[in-house]
Amino acid sequence: MPRFAQLFKDTSPPLVWSDGWQGGSSEADPALDKYAQATYTVTQTKGANMTFRFNGTFVGVYGAKRPGHGAYEIQVDNHVYPTFNGSSSVALFNQTLFNATLDDGFHTITLTNADTTTLDVDYVYFEGNVGKKNEPLIPSTFQDNDPEFTYFPASSWKQSPRPGTFSGSTGTITSDPSASLEYKFKVKFLSALQCGDLILLYGTVTPASTSSYLVSIDGAPFSAFSARKASVRPHQVLYYASNLGRGVHKLKLKFAGTNGTTGDFAVDFANLYSAPSLGAHEA
Repeated sequence: MPRFAQLFKDTSPPLVWSDGWQGGSSEADPALDKYAQATYTVTQTKGANMTFRFNGTFVGVYGAKRPGHGAYEIQVDNHVYPTFNGSSSVALFNQTLFNATLDDGFHTITLTNADTTTLDVDYVYFEGNVGKKNEPLIPSTFQDNDPEFTYFPASSWKQSPRPGTFSGSTGTITSDPSASLEYKFKVKFLSALQCGDLILLYGTVTPASTSSYLVSIDGAPFSAFSARKASVRPHQVLYYASNLGRGVHKLKLKFAGTNGTTGDFAVDFANLYSAPSLGAHEA
C-alpha cells in the first residue's frame, strides 16, 4: 500500500489537550528555538493529558528531556505502557518520548503527566496506508476559494486582509460564531471526477482564534477542536480524517458559540490523498 506520513506540531488542533497545558514562550524559556518551529506545549499539572486519534500503523510522540522533567504515561487504545521518565541531567531536544508500530486501523493515543514535574510535547508523527499495495499515492491541493467549499452565510466570511500568510495568497476568515462551512471531497484529475480517501484541512491558529469548533464527516457525530494557540502559526492542520473509501464525502464545520469560545477562524486549503484502487487518476 502507498504510505502516508504526517507530522503534527503541538499547535495542530487534532492534538487535543486537557486543562493544565500552555504554550512555551521565549520569556519563560530561552531554549524555545531548540524546538521545531520554536513552539512546544508544556504542563506541570499531574493528570494533564494529550489525546490524538488516527488511522495508521505507526505513531511517535516527540519532545524534550530536561532537568525538572519527570514521569509520564502512555496509553494506546486499551493498552497502558509502563511509566516513562523524561528527566535528564542535561537538556536534550527532539527526543522520542514514545513510538510504536501498530496494526493497521483506528487508534487513540493518550499521553498523561504522571506527576507535578514538567512534561512537554514538540510534535507527533504518524504513518498510515491508503489504497492497495504497489500503487501510487495521489495527492491534490484545493484552495479555500474552490467552488466545493460552501460558506454559510456568505456574508459572514471574507478574504483575509493578509493574504501573503496563506497558501496560494488566499484565505477565508470569519468571526461569526453562527457561521459554518461545508466541503465536498471532489478531486478532479484530468476530466474525471474523483474522491479523496484522506483529508487534511489547513488554516491559521492564533491567540485570538476560536477555542471550540466542531467538525463532522459523512454525518458522523461532531468532534470538538480548538484553534486558539499561544502564538500565530499559519498552515496548521485544522482537521484530519482517513480511510473514508469510495464515494463523495462531505465535511461540515461549525462553532460551539458558547461564552469564552468565540474568536477568529481562518481556512487556508485542503490536501486530499487517494489511490487508483479508490478511483483516482494521476494527471
